[in-house]
Amino acid sequence: MPVTETSDEYLFLQVAEHDRVILKYHTDDCGLPCSNFIPVFEGLSDDLIYKDIVFLVINAENNPKAKQRILEKKQPVVTIYFKGQLLDSRHASTKEGVEELLKELMTR
Repeated sequence: MPVTETSDEYLFLQVAEHDRVILKYHTDDCGLPCSNFIPVFEGLSDDLIYKDIVFLVINAENNPKAKQRILEKKQPVVTIYFKGQLLDSRHASTKEGVEELLKELMTR
């Protein structure tokens, strides 16, 4: 499933509409960790094993609520939701780190 850009306005609507959601937060000044992570996140979204998971990204610079949620965390921050409920939110900048979150989401 392709990665979809979201916003503060639509995020929780999308989380409510889908059973399994993974969200990657980023900012314009995140630098190399974020830019290197983009193809990893997109590659995972294309993997058929995760076809039932909605992959979202949000630019925290343009979305004040999102920015508030990641102020104290290193970037990129990845969050998973199941049936509208937050399951986990953490710094994850490797394929293995995101696969761990996806595995947790898939077991629900």
